[in-house]
Amino acid sequence: MATEPRLYLDGCATTPPSGAVRAAVAAAQETLWGNPSSRHQEGRQACLALERSREHVAQLLDVPPDWVVFTSGGTEANQLAIHGVLGAAGGSAICSAVEHPAVGNLLHNRQQAATRLELLRPDGHGRLSSRSLLERLHDGPVELVSVIAAQSEVGSLQPLAAMGAVCASHGGIPFHSDGVQLCGKAPLHPRKLGVDLLTVSAHKFGGPKGIGALIRNPRLTLKPLGLGGGQESGLRAGTPAAPLAVGFGVAAQEAKRMLEQRSDPLWQRWTRQLREQLWSVPGIEPTGHPEERLPGHVSCLVSTPGGEPLEGSHVVRSLDRHGYAVSSGSACRSGSAQPSAVLLAMGINPAHARSGLRLCLGPWLCEGDVAAVEDRLRALPQVVRQLCCRLTPLRWGLHT
Repeated sequence: MATEPRLYLDGCATTPPSGAVRAAVAAAQETLWGNPSSRHQEGRQACLALERSREHVAQLLDVPPDWVVFTSGGTEANQLAIHGVLGAAGGSAICSAVEHPAVGNLLHNRQQAATRLELLRPDGHGRLSSRSLLERLHDGPVELVSVIAAQSEVGSLQPLAAMGAVCASHGGIPFHSDGVQLCGKAPLHPRKLGVDLLTVSAHKFGGPKGIGALIRNPRLTLKPLGLGGGQESGLRAGTPAAPLAVGFGVAAQEAKRMLEQRSDPLWQRWTRQLREQLWSVPGIEPTGHPEERLPGHVSCLVSTPGGEPLEGSHVVRSLDRHGYAVSSGSACRSGSAQPSAVLLAMGINPAHARSGLRLCLGPWLCEGDVAAVEDRLRALPQVVRQLCCRLTPLRWGLHT
């Protein structure tokens, strides 16, 4: 068991809710329990709080409030965007080969319902090109393009503006982006990027779990996932969770203030230092784009000093015993014995595609003892160096 203070470095999986968010949600649970659809005082109070939070989320993303459709999280928002455009069956779509499973698995499953799906392949850094999208559009009519804004396993950002321009120049093809990882961490303005449908989730940037949103350009008419009382402009039936929306709104306000700062936050400087220190460890190979990447994101392949790959999940468990919370890829595929589909799509061989390691720093690290955090971060590269020499190399042939 770890004797040192624990250090949470898995912000791509989830982030700790800030103190202001926790307090706001707790207060809202006490006072805003009314149904926002009711017309009496209790209902009106809940409705007012819901709409105020919608405005805060809209301000973060620089869209009108009526673009914001609250959902239970990123997965539901992705489903509403994709099924909403394509309908229950059929249709034609293009997506990337490095999507989160909430998009990738959904579209692959739709292929069984006669949806024609084309994949965009990334380069060795996990980046797509607008040229590849343009080439795919020559293969036939397309009803939806879906491209992730930031890849959570390797941190690479995608050229959304260039791709949005391609979609606009081809008759205004609806353009969807899973922005869950990027929202609240870097400027993300769908109107400027030409993104018609943007998925966001509160718990990825200091908000509560259980609430997200689909940012929808009203030019698109979407089919709802289910019928009901007509809440959320008829797109998401069910009583809205006003207290969670309040927490979402507070997190959006905090993120907007952070993004408006002129100097880099301390945790971003720590990220750069950690990258430099880790890259000096024999057996560590960085992944993802070196510059166009998520703030706070560090990703690599982990091998012995002689270059033999180590099982990423084993490295994660070992670091956990040393008091570091990290991951070996998307939390939604945690526990899978299969190589990372994202790393395979980037051209990495199957053995090394099981050796991925991901760390994500964020503002929560600055809320406690900063000196203690700095000490633990300085110690991490040496811990990784020791693990690379001690852990058993991955024998790919024995695990197939």
